[in-house]
Amino acid sequence: MKNLHNVCEKIFRLAKGAQCEVMAEARDWALTRFAENVISQNVASSSLNLSVRLLDAGRTVKVNLNQADDASLKRGVASGLEILRHQKKDPNLLPLAKPRPLPPGKNLYDRETAGLPPAWRAARAGDLVRACKKKKQTACGTVENGASVLVIANSLGLYAEHRESYAAHSATVRDRDGSGWAERQSFDAREIPFALVNETAMAKAAASRAPREIKPGKYTVVLEPHAAAGLLTFLGAYGFGGQLYNDGRSFVCGKLGKKLFSPLLSMEDNALDGPCAGMVFDYEGQPRSRVTLVENGTVKAVLHDRKTAKKAKTASTGHALPQPSFLGPIPLNLSIKPGQGTLEALIKGTERGILVTQFHYTNLLRPQTVEMTGMTRNGTFMIENGRIAYPIKNLRFTQSMVDAFTRVQAVAGAPLLIAEWGSISCPAMRLDGFNFSSSTKF
Repeated sequence: MKNLHNVCEKIFRLAKGAQCEVMAEARDWALTRFAENVISQNVASSSLNLSVRLLDAGRTVKVNLNQADDASLKRGVASGLEILRHQKKDPNLLPLAKPRPLPPGKNLYDRETAGLPPAWRAARAGDLVRACKKKKQTACGTVENGASVLVIANSLGLYAEHRESYAAHSATVRDRDGSGWAERQSFDAREIPFALVNETAMAKAAASRAPREIKPGKYTVVLEPHAAAGLLTFLGAYGFGGQLYNDGRSFVCGKLGKKLFSPLLSMEDNALDGPCAGMVFDYEGQPRSRVTLVENGTVKAVLHDRKTAKKAKTASTGHALPQPSFLGPIPLNLSIKPGQGTLEALIKGTERGILVTQFHYTNLLRPQTVEMTGMTRNGTFMIENGRIAYPIKNLRFTQSMVDAFTRVQAVAGAPLLIAEWGSISCPAMRLDGFNFSSSTKF
């Protein structure tokens, strides 16, 4: 990876006195994909992306580059300066952020994980494929690893750098007309339980054979961590962002300090420590804060960047996205407070309901109530008398998440770290009265 500090300094000199902000990301990434029990793709890439924002006399422009040689930098910044001359003035444009002390954070970089070779990924894929062949099942999925470094710097002396490695294993298994899925990720590949991921996907596939069709309607649901996380990230993004709040487009408007959800639901955005740590600074280089969003069902706060905080006459929480941002600040490091017990205990406590492994094709219908639609996938089962009774065909849901999370009956312990709109640490949970609007034929 290039010396990004030197690259930033070159860009500042080329800016010729205009205020200048650089977001630089260098990323090394590799992936091995397998399908139909054979490796079908092995790819790797090294990339550098530079986003240069120039400000002068109330005008601003952004140019993006993917080369850092002197000629490319000179050409790109010169183009930006020329465009800047013709921009309209923005009376609400903020100057660049000044440097502020950053809090300590977790070390999320593991050198061995960053450099794992193709043979290592192939071996992990091979473990699943061999096991599936023995059971006459079919495996597909991915094994990936890599690392990235992100720098936010500006001509006022701000310089913030975050380095992170990552690895992930996703396994989908088919068993005739049944399918199962499991996935795990970590910054350290040694923390991924590959055997458990494989066993889970295979067992779900076998148990999913010959699914039955059931009538749509409202059911108690036991949501595995990935299913719950896919819903809660939408709730976080469309409810707790300062821009949506300022504009009156969030369900939180007028509700701060009020109980909107089940007392079993507590969530915070916390990039500093805990299970969902990440960058300790935002995309303007400002320190992130740990913010409690919901405490025992009561809405406590929304997130702000400098722009939304100024309008709301409050302090930034350090949650800026790359500027300019149409969405404004949103939670990128959500942690859902775990409860007690296991997924099996949630199932045992369900008289009649549906176990959901995963949702997909989820889309937002009405932002202000976070009404969503989507479909179940890769392991959906009917629960009767505290036991998984039989597999069922997939269902489409149409449901307000604001309404759904008022009816949390139980929350399990042992949350999983999941990649969704950043990342989220989320346990399994049981909800009552979840609306499945239609059935499918598969």
